[in-house]
Amino acid sequence: QLDEAGNAGPTFLLKKDPAAQDTTAKKKKYKPKISGLIAMYYQNEFNTNGDSLRDPDGFRLFKARLEVQGMMSEKIGYDIMIDPRTPLHGGLVRDAVLTFSHLKYHTIKVGRQKTPFGWENLLSSAEMLTVNRSEVAEGVGRGDNLRDNGIGIIGRIPINKHFSIDDHFTFTNGTRLDVTGPYDFNSGKAFWGRVGIRYKKKDLKVQLGGSFGEGELRLLGDSLDNPNDDIQMKIHRLGADLQVDHKHFFMAAEYGKGRDLAQDSTEFDEYSSWQALLAVKTKWKVGALVRYEWAGDEWNIPTFGLYYGEPKDRFRAIANYLIRKGVTDVPEGHDDRFYVMVQVRF
Repeated sequence: QLDEAGNAGPTFLLKKDPAAQDTTAKKKKYKPKISGLIAMYYQNEFNTNGDSLRDPDGFRLFKARLEVQGMMSEKIGYDIMIDPRTPLHGGLVRDAVLTFSHLKYHTIKVGRQKTPFGWENLLSSAEMLTVNRSEVAEGVGRGDNLRDNGIGIIGRIPINKHFSIDDHFTFTNGTRLDVTGPYDFNSGKAFWGRVGIRYKKKDLKVQLGGSFGEGELRLLGDSLDNPNDDIQMKIHRLGADLQVDHKHFFMAAEYGKGRDLAQDSTEFDEYSSWQALLAVKTKWKVGALVRYEWAGDEWNIPTFGLYYGEPKDRFRAIANYLIRKGVTDVPEGHDDRFYVMVQVRF
């Protein structure tokens, strides 16, 4: 500091106000975190079924997601995710939940969220090793949608140094996602759950789980303005899954069985499906994989692939080749399909 004559005087250090420091720290702690991802893929089909026809190749904006996460207090948080590129209104809002962490080992989630079943459906699509989800995940592993509005509880209970128990349950509307007006009314709800045991030691992690789904679904008929052709369906689902994660490889397998009963019907519709996946890891973050999907006589698909990047990396690339001869909704089967996807997180 300088006095009136311009000479240097003593220097005084100003102490920071503790209250101001505390307020600044809280603002920083509760500041919303904004993240997202962009994924684009190129798809091409090869005329492998002999009918001289194939779908045109092209590029597709696969995902363009924005997510906002934050805490309102020490125990209450929120998570909102949107996907503005979706062509369906019901898919625009992916997640919209309030989280309550008042329990020691569990978090309560209220709002739109995933319904738990199996392994792959609980895995973020941004962390998958394949471009598309399997038939077991998109069929028996969910109701009409993977997400629904309701309340859930998710947790991990430690047993000892190496073992813990995972559990995840949701109680949801049991209707098609984001249907509005009178067509969303449904007296039947849906209850989904998964319970598993986890083992972790050094470079090895093993998970084994069992899943179920019970409740009712309301499937909209052809006339959206006429609820009389809607179908009310009672659903019963069971599943099992296994994952082994090692520094040199990753393998996963899951099985699902469905037993559904439509209204005014006395016969159950029974079906099952399974998938198995094996991926090789390397120190260069490049690996190869093979997956096989089975769903009776209607769906038998091997997938071969290469990938770059670990599941949570900011940049990832995946190439998949699907042998689709075993999709039998057409007599000759479908043409083989090739995907190349690139993904960036921010």
